[in-house]
Amino acid sequence: MTEKQKETVNEEVVDEAVELNKQPEDSKEASEENQVDEVTQLKADLAEKEDQYLRLQAELANIRKRNQKEKEDAAKYRSQSLATELLPVIDNLERALAIEVTDEEGQNLKKGLEMVMDSFKTALEHEGIEVIDPLNQPFDPNYHQAIQTAPLEEGQEANTVVNVFQKGYSLKERILRPAMVIVAQ
Repeated sequence: MTEKQKETVNEEVVDEAVELNKQPEDSKEASEENQVDEVTQLKADLAEKEDQYLRLQAELANIRKRNQKEKEDAAKYRSQSLATELLPVIDNLERALAIEVTDEEGQNLKKGLEMVMDSFKTALEHEGIEVIDPLNQPFDPNYHQAIQTAPLEEGQEANTVVNVFQKGYSLKERILRPAMVIVAQ
């Protein structure tokens, strides 16, 4: 082998060695980049799962609050249906008490009806049911139902209740039945 050929072979061997040395560095860099990408992906997945977890926790807390409020409302308004059924009975008792009686038997009957009416009123008060009797008060469509209008008379203001046909009732802040009224216009 000539000198020139030896140099050429030596250069080729050196070039191959350099390339071999470069490849592991490239593969090291590539594997490090893969590891960095994996770590970044795992961190993103973790953040997404944490977000989902927190959202589920918040949703569960909202469900618990909603259920608690529904329970409280059910307990608060438990007597609503019974009261609604008894309101016509109370109206009829009030009409019966409005009748004038002259004989002693009628007086005794009226006294008995007054006692029943007092018992009803006491029971309603214990359940938180209040009477809406808006005579001479401003008309409020949230609590009153106007069934007729009447012309203004002296001393009356417009939109004032001048007559109550039927009392209204409310349970806590909920209207069971609006008062039926005549309003001055």
